[in-house]
Amino acid sequence: MEWGSCSSPLSGLAPVIREQPSNVVARRNDPATLNCAASGEARITWYRDGREVVTSTQDTRSHRVLLPSGSLFFLRVANNKRDSDAGTYWCAASNDYGVTRSKNATLTIAFLLYEFESSPESPVKGRIGDSMALTCQPPKGSPPPSLTWLRNGQLVTNSSRITVTSKGELTITRAVLEDNAMYTCRAQNLAGTREAPSVNLIVMTPPWFEERPENVTTASGVLVELICRAQGSPTPTVTWRRLDGTMPHRRAILEDHRLVLGQVTAADSGVYACEIQNEAGDASAEVMLTVVDAPKLIQKPQHTQVMAGESAELSCLVEGDPSPLILWRLPTQDRTALLIPSQKSGHVAISDDGQTLHLASTTTHDSGIYYCWGISRGGGVSAQAEVMVVEAYPPPIIGVGPKDLYITPGSVANFPCEVVSEYAAPTVTWWYRPAAHFPEVQLEQSPDNDRISLAINGALLIKHINASDAGIYTCKVTADTGYVEQEAILRVTKQSSRMPAIYPPAPPTKPQIMFVNETSVYLKWLPNSQINSGSEHWYRVEYWRQGWDEWRVADTVMNEESCIVKNLMSGNIYTFLVRAVNNGGVSFPSPWSDPVTIRSPRDPSLTIDQVRHARRRLSRPAVTLSNASAMAPNNVLLAWKFLTAGHETVEGVLVYTVSEEGIVKVATVLGSTSSSHHLHNLHPYTNYMFFLVPFWRSVEGTPSNSYSIITPEDIPLEAPNNIAATFREDGSTLITWSGLSVKKARGNIISYQITLTHNGTEATEAVGTPWLEAHGLIPGRLYTVQVAARNSAGLGPFSSPILIDFDSINNYGHQPHGSESDEDPAVIYVPNQPDWFIYMIVPLVVLLFVVTILYIRRLHRKSLTANQPVIPTHYQDTSTYPASNTINMYSEQKLWHLEECDKEYNHVSTCLLHSDQQINEYAEPRAQANDAAKPYATTALLVHTSPHMTRRPTWQNHQDNPGIPINWSAFLPPPPAHPPHHETAAGDPLRHTLSQWQCDRRTESSGFSNNTLSEQYKRPCDNTSEHTYDMYTHVTQNSNRDKFTTFNALQSRGMQTSNCISQRGMLDESLTNTSHSGT
Repeated sequence: MEWGSCSSPLSGLAPVIREQPSNVVARRNDPATLNCAASGEARITWYRDGREVVTSTQDTRSHRVLLPSGSLFFLRVANNKRDSDAGTYWCAASNDYGVTRSKNATLTIAFLLYEFESSPESPVKGRIGDSMALTCQPPKGSPPPSLTWLRNGQLVTNSSRITVTSKGELTITRAVLEDNAMYTCRAQNLAGTREAPSVNLIVMTPPWFEERPENVTTASGVLVELICRAQGSPTPTVTWRRLDGTMPHRRAILEDHRLVLGQVTAADSGVYACEIQNEAGDASAEVMLTVVDAPKLIQKPQHTQVMAGESAELSCLVEGDPSPLILWRLPTQDRTALLIPSQKSGHVAISDDGQTLHLASTTTHDSGIYYCWGISRGGGVSAQAEVMVVEAYPPPIIGVGPKDLYITPGSVANFPCEVVSEYAAPTVTWWYRPAAHFPEVQLEQSPDNDRISLAINGALLIKHINASDAGIYTCKVTADTGYVEQEAILRVTKQSSRMPAIYPPAPPTKPQIMFVNETSVYLKWLPNSQINSGSEHWYRVEYWRQGWDEWRVADTVMNEESCIVKNLMSGNIYTFLVRAVNNGGVSFPSPWSDPVTIRSPRDPSLTIDQVRHARRRLSRPAVTLSNASAMAPNNVLLAWKFLTAGHETVEGVLVYTVSEEGIVKVATVLGSTSSSHHLHNLHPYTNYMFFLVPFWRSVEGTPSNSYSIITPEDIPLEAPNNIAATFREDGSTLITWSGLSVKKARGNIISYQITLTHNGTEATEAVGTPWLEAHGLIPGRLYTVQVAARNSAGLGPFSSPILIDFDSINNYGHQPHGSESDEDPAVIYVPNQPDWFIYMIVPLVVLLFVVTILYIRRLHRKSLTANQPVIPTHYQDTSTYPASNTINMYSEQKLWHLEECDKEYNHVSTCLLHSDQQINEYAEPRAQANDAAKPYATTALLVHTSPHMTRRPTWQNHQDNPGIPINWSAFLPPPPAHPPHHETAAGDPLRHTLSQWQCDRRTESSGFSNNTLSEQYKRPCDNTSEHTYDMYTHVTQNSNRDKFTTFNALQSRGMQTSNCISQRGMLDESLTNTSHSGT
């Protein structure tokens, strides 16, 4: 049911408030509505604070409007001193039956003040890792405002570390650097938003060194920078202090946390401290500055001109602490042509102290510029001098010559003749002739004629002139360097003509060579101080070249004190002088210039000013070598710093490496920003000195300071050699070897490692001396010895295995340690053999052995059929041998002893096993001594290595098979353990021996050809025995391993050079072929 459409059924009752007004909050000047509705046809009236509200119905100017529904509408809420809408409102509904009042409702006008009750002051600082809190109390307002926080304009939300409390407090735990920001407290209600001043939150970190200062060792007189870079929040302050002295304030500048000391001296050496500090903490770092005085050039080498064939010396005295090393650089394009003290190169020698360079028997090729470098840890100095080797000196020149004179009779004539000769003493003579077609007469001073006087300066004075004195007077100058003359005419007149005296100008100074190229020389000089600046004069240049007989005048006449003489010939030496000229004549010549060689410059593209500027800049220290560190035994890393700002005059550096032997290497490093270089291919454990030379184009500067270093050790390059063993009487064995040279040791040898091996068992011993006294070695065993050297870098390679046979040492004698003997211990070099070679050679040896036995049996049957006498075969018993170091081929590689068999070729020689021992033989018919038959041919089995032979046997220098030698004793069968009973021939043993064996030595080869042998020998043979004993040889003992001969090598050589021939039998052609095929 709608109230306006039908009448109330409750007529006669007071109205009912159907909609109660509620509290309203409104901003000033904003519209607002207080709701109120009643039943029926009630009239609505509004009251504020007990007073009726005037609406627009009552007053059209009012901003309060009563709506038809009964609500009170405010067009704009007023809030000023005259009128305010704020208050307590209620509405009253009335009709004819009564009035009904609503509940009270409050109209509140919202507001928010601008000033916060409290806010944090900027900045707020805290240490990293600490907790921080920002408090904020909002300004007064209605309704009460809410608080929020902004971080750099962005709303802050709660996280694990950041929290905004209900009271509006911002709390940060475990602060980090990312928390640094501008924080703003914001208050907000219906009346608006207010922001407190932003606060800068700073999270501070204690200071720390981004780059610590390093110890500096530098030369005096240079600029030193001590760098100290620090970081922290806030940025720390850097303070430099000197801990052991006074800071040189006048020369100390603080730039970008760097302490810059200019022109440092030795007094600046000390300890400096860099202190950094901020609100979070402080720190300090100390640095040691060591200033070493740069070398001082006490005496510079002087330019020298010398005749070819003569000697010359250049002296260069450099002093300093530490003592500098003086180097001389020769005038070649090779930058490694450096000489150190006591070094020679051709006919150039340096003295032991390095201060003198001596040139012997100079030639024109020695001409050039010699550099003297003095280098130490404190810096480097440089001086240069040019050596001019000439084949001739400039001739003399007449400085003031005679002039034509007009003299009246009775006067005095004065003809001057002053001579300049800088290389030889001149002789001045005067000559006279009446006219040009008359012969000359020499004028001499004599007591009889006092009219003529010859002055010391060469002038001629003639007194009491008469008409007969008229004529031509000539001044002739002779010297070892040349000849010159000048003449003048004397005329005798009755009337003298007096002219105003005009004197020639004074001579200028010595001309200086400013620049030289391939065709021109630029000269410069100064005028004489006696010449007035306003006087009129000019200059004349004279020059001389080798090969000329006289001085010549340049075409150009100069008004200024400089000149460029052109059209010169390259490769020649020139000397210049300058004369001043005016109307009165020519001055005395200036001092002669230094000789100069016309040559092409290194860089023709450079101008004079560019070269002069580069030389001036590079004459000062431009680079300093800061460090040299060894990265490996053969390479070093160099580091340097440029001293000049911008490095515009430095194009690169030359890195010099000088070894202790004086070997020089140079590396070019381009770039003015380069700061390091790696040097490779150095020798381990070698002392090297390094220094730098800056350069720009072809101009080189002053050497830097030097840095010396010894490269690290490396393992030894080779193994010890000359290994020998000596059996001593006390049962011990002394094993010795030779040490290594310094170059091969590559370090200090601290020990030697010796390895003894027997039957797979290995024992190792380390000793500090080049010998080992071994105990407990069991006789009868074979031991292999290897030795290696050790230094601090490690163990070097082992030597090749050396075999020690104790049985041969014990059975055949030894020499006590220290006794005199010509024989060395029995030591044999036995190289290792691969197993596969053994497996391959065994079947071949067995097959060869069987074929040999069958063939010998066949020959034996042929000899029996022919009824030829057979020479018995003898077995050599080793028990009959004397005490000597030998080896039996059938018993553990002991050598057989063969006596010398050396007879004339046309005699029958007898080869005995040993001449003074009885020989065991088989029970076979013995041949008589007179039955010796001449053999058909003889072939040498093996050349005897007698110690009395002056030449080395050919077989020791020749080896047909350079491969691994074979140990034949491991495969050949041993001799019978109990040889048959033998009989000893009565009488002379030699006669009995001749009846057993005969060896004919012939110069021709039969049955076997060996072109490398100059002599052929016949070996003992056995035509009946099944065993053929190969060869017998005596090995001369020597401790030198290189001269050792292995048993395997003897076996292989024996198989190649031996050919067995029966004394009475004759071998057919098939034997020869078989011997070759067997070989």
